[in-house]
Amino acid sequence: MKLESSNAFLQSAFEWAVDKTKIFVVTGTKKGDINKGEGDKWYGPNRAVIKKPKKPWAEPKDYKPAFWAGYFDRTAYYIRDYAHQAAGAYLVGLYDELYNMFYTFVSHASEETGWFAPWAFNFDNTVYYMDTPNYKEFVREITAQFELVEKAYQLYLWSGDKRYIENEVVFNFIEKIMTVFIDELDGVVLKEKNGIPEGKGDIWKGSSTYNERGFHAAEAGDSIGAMYRAVLSYANILEIRGESEKAKAQFERAEQLKEYFNREWSVVDGSDMYAYAIDNKGRKHYEWYKKGSEIHGGASLLFIPMKEITYCGERNNKLLDYIFEKELDESTREDNIESLTYLPEVFFPYNQNDRAWFWMKHIISQKDLPHEHKTQGVNGDYPEISFTFISQVVEGIMGIKVNADKKEISTFPHFPKDIDDVMLYDLKFGDSVVDIQLLKNKAVIRNKSKNTVHYKCRFVTDEAYFYVDEKKVKAEKETENDINVSYVNIKVEPNRNVTIQF
Repeated sequence: MKLESSNAFLQSAFEWAVDKTKIFVVTGTKKGDINKGEGDKWYGPNRAVIKKPKKPWAEPKDYKPAFWAGYFDRTAYYIRDYAHQAAGAYLVGLYDELYNMFYTFVSHASEETGWFAPWAFNFDNTVYYMDTPNYKEFVREITAQFELVEKAYQLYLWSGDKRYIENEVVFNFIEKIMTVFIDELDGVVLKEKNGIPEGKGDIWKGSSTYNERGFHAAEAGDSIGAMYRAVLSYANILEIRGESEKAKAQFERAEQLKEYFNREWSVVDGSDMYAYAIDNKGRKHYEWYKKGSEIHGGASLLFIPMKEITYCGERNNKLLDYIFEKELDESTREDNIESLTYLPEVFFPYNQNDRAWFWMKHIISQKDLPHEHKTQGVNGDYPEISFTFISQVVEGIMGIKVNADKKEISTFPHFPKDIDDVMLYDLKFGDSVVDIQLLKNKAVIRNKSKNTVHYKCRFVTDEAYFYVDEKKVKAEKETENDINVSYVNIKVEPNRNVTIQF
């Protein structure tokens, strides 16, 4: 995959990111470290720590297909990092790695773990003891379990690999998370069931939020937003599997959850801001601030618009303004650059493209600076930096969505002011391969596949007609997040180039 653009920064940053991802791939490594963490120590079962790898659980092992997803000084891959890197990993061709890691996570979830997938694994697919000393004491974050469900559907769309939705172990995990897992954690703290799973405390007791630097919320906006996307993903998976009635019920469940979140859960008396957490005494929290090493707001708030659980309109626009202002201000900005990698995905869905691009440029500008976690190295050695830049160009700036099984691709360019064009070569989705060129009023697709590709070309415009290979074609209309869109659907035969413009 190769990208060209008249914007030199975009092109060079993309090239850096694609090249950088290669250093994180460990597939085929013979006798690599396991259970090694910061300080050049090995972390074992029941919190054992040794300085030399003289225990069986610390001896080097053969690595399975995988890539680094987490701190570069820990020989492991983590759920949260994996979920956020997944699209970028697919785009650079890490297909075996993605499925192996996904299956490893979900296959270790059981009744014993409360259906939590363990938080991190060694590259030989064994549990990483630093985060899982045993199954009574291990890192549990509710948001991550929902993200795994969402990734099953997203990776199926990109790859067409039916194992993500049909494998018995995988589908059992999805069903358990969307039923038993939610029900068993609903009401464990606030003693009232409202359909929302609750965190019992910190990450070791079970956290409702990705924000590990604030108070221990009982319910949090990021896990609710992630749950909303998981319900939609579950509904789509059921539909693909032919379980239409169950799928319909889950689509309705998603709408009810969105309504509950917007009309009740997130409402704060005397403010039009969104609550991002409810504490163990039932108090709502909505103000973003820093207190010492603590950050209040952060990930708990970002995921609310990012997962698109909000209704579009004035209230949501104020939330986006609030997030941008707080992250722009160094006195309230999150310290870990990992958190900033989510920001482009907060703004692209609402066509706030200059804000999204601002953060993409900011992150790349920081890549050679020391990471706040010193033994990690520089920021650019944190895997999410490169993987997410790639996906944010493809899914964000180019607005590409695919359904590999149906041979479908759509584009919806989200160009900031200083980007006029993007050319992407050899984009693979399932068995299909295309080149895509996007300009502000033009798209060119070349089908390099053996099969016909169905292309939906979308632009933010009210134009009534497009020109498809100079032939005037009436445009269809739709809205996405209150954005008016015109589009055409075309079939692109193998070895054919098609130009669409207005």
